[in-house]
Amino acid sequence: LAAFGLTLCLAQPALAQIAKSAMGSVEATIGDRAYSGETLDVPSEGTSTAEIRSFGPVTSIQIQAHDPEADSLMRNVLTIEVSLMGSDASASIMETTISWWPEGMSPPYYLGEDSGTAPEVVFDRLSLEDGGSAQGRFSAVICRRDSLLAEADTSDCLPVEGTFDTALRKAETDY
Repeated sequence: LAAFGLTLCLAQPALAQIAKSAMGSVEATIGDRAYSGETLDVPSEGTSTAEIRSFGPVTSIQIQAHDPEADSLMRNVLTIEVSLMGSDASASIMETTISWWPEGMSPPYYLGEDSGTAPEVVFDRLSLEDGGSAQGRFSAVICRRDSLLAEADTSDCLPVEGTFDTALRKAETDY
């Protein structure tokens, strides 16, 4: 959550002005509304909104979809984060987080933590090599928060389910 929030804050001015191209898609239903978003490649920055990071035996995949029809690139963002134990397609899923940021970094936020329902991600195809890709489906129950540190409002939750199909860029790390 903290990593996504920081990424969203820092990326907002940069992504609005830098050349980017769609590298994949996320199609979903959030509550009763249809969602269609794109993952974006930002070649001049050597980054994307769909990335793989490795930390020892753990591989982290972040798929951040941006709504091309939104008033701002940073509004109506849907994020799927998965931590894997291992570094190939047979790696087992350790943790999954799904969140929706309808107003970007302005509340409300909808997060899958504390909903009482474990989020699920199924990879139909996963390549973690350089130039990797991921295709699959996901589902979760996401609950409203009125600030990043607020407790989830479990009386205001939405089901979310959908599919993703995107290229994955190996994240540049300085560690």
